[in-house]
Amino acid sequence: MMMLSLLGLQGRVLSFPNEAKGSFVIISPMQSLNLREFTLCMRIAVEYLDEQKIILFSYYSQSDELRILREAMGYFGLHTGGKSVRFALPDLSTLGSHICVTWESVFGLTAFWVNGKSSIRKVHNKGHILQAGGTAMLGQDQGAQNMSDQQKPYFVGEITDLYMWDYILKSHDIQKVFQAHEFPRGNIFDWKILSYKIIGNVMVLPKS
Repeated sequence: MMMLSLLGLQGRVLSFPNEAKGSFVIISPMQSLNLREFTLCMRIAVEYLDEQKIILFSYYSQSDELRILREAMGYFGLHTGGKSVRFALPDLSTLGSHICVTWESVFGLTAFWVNGKSSIRKVHNKGHILQAGGTAMLGQDQGAQNMSDQQKPYFVGEITDLYMWDYILKSHDIQKVFQAHEFPRGNIFDWKILSYKIIGNVMVLPKS
């Protein structure tokens, strides 16, 4: 197993060329994920969708704290603290999609944003606080310990422009993130200065 520890991915993408148990990327937050609200955005390109689950983002501490999944054709899920909420959304594609997720604890209001457009808001895990001290990962669902290797949702495709904030971005700022204009710097994860470790067969490529 090869491990590379690097910093910063501006103008580049992480490419996961095939399903592989030992290929993933660990990303290091710039501050604790002891969160009562957040916004997380990323660009994703995938093929071979069918009905398979695809893990987009995974954060695991004492338990399965935070996961974002493409669960089935046209459905995406947010999982926090052992609870789940599902959204019907336009599906991913090989041409690329920009996905953002917003969540806040007070009212549990949650939304997905696809290519700058918001879903309806749903109530999810009201009063929950994301726990600090975990590991954030791209490419595999580290919390799915009880699944067989055939069931685990390994990621195949490209990921770029991942940003996370400890607050909910205004809608006009999410538009700026989608359009790659000037927007608030990610204070938890920032793709331009991201600290990350590559394990296994993951490539860093220039944006096409």
